[in-house]
Amino acid sequence: MEQSYVVGQAWTYKAPAGFERSRIIIGAILTFANHEPIICVAVTKVPMSDMKGGAQPLTIPFLPFSKIAFDQTVMNIDRSAQLPEDFVNHYTSWKNDLKGLGFINIPFKGLLRSMNDELLKKEKQATRSVNNITYLNNH
Repeated sequence: MEQSYVVGQAWTYKAPAGFERSRIIIGAILTFANHEPIICVAVTKVPMSDMKGGAQPLTIPFLPFSKIAFDQTVMNIDRSAQLPEDFVNHYTSWKNDLKGLGFINIPFKGLLRSMNDELLKKEKQATRSVNNITYLNNH
């Protein structure tokens, strides 16, 4: 079934135990003539360990995903939500990057570290290049 995404939607996502309150919020959807859409999001209430052994909620203000990776990440629409204030600044910097629009081609599972580990594992398996982060030229 083709999922329809809208800016402002908050989604639950596939993540480990403890992330039940965390949400992915859609901040922008970019469409292209010859490429799948890029869905730019913020992630709220990500539990991060603190120095005392507890957990503090963290906000990841900006992550750009291919639609395929986003489809593989989200589970259920929760509600509409406000984006964090930092989203616009990060989105603008990303969109104006002279290297092009880099985006992530793997599902998000709640932790940037696990995403990095998965990228490294796939890089070792690739014979020619890493195909998990892609750039579309701005020119």
